[in-house]
Amino acid sequence: MIDVIAATASERTQVRLSNKGHTILTQLKEDGYLAEMTDGYRLGIALALSMGATPGELSTENRNFIAVSTLDPTGEIAAAIRMLVNLEGQGVYAYSERLADWGIKELQERFKGGFLDVASLMSVAAEKSS
Repeated sequence: MIDVIAATASERTQVRLSNKGHTILTQLKEDGYLAEMTDGYRLGIALALSMGATPGELSTENRNFIAVSTLDPTGEIAAAIRMLVNLEGQGVYAYSERLADWGIKELQERFKGGFLDVASLMSVAAEKSS
């Protein structure tokens, strides 16, 4: 029980996003693909997890994005990451930042200048996981 309390106490209270990732999310929201930028952040995490990505470190050009309590109020995102990733001592929300940023950039790459078709994106992710 003490380990759980210590891990929770040392965990981030805010998650960050690279400036480039923030620009991408802003554009997706302005284009009407997202109701809230937080939805895109969650989608980035889900996409990275579903594609088995091993994201690099977050760019030094980053900003605080949102409170963990808003991003993951029930702890389900953290639980999913812990189940799917060997964190090797990393904080789950620190790792979620890297996943989100990778996934957001991947969204931009796949649909650069075109229509954002989430269904086809998920089918690509399903193929990767099989």
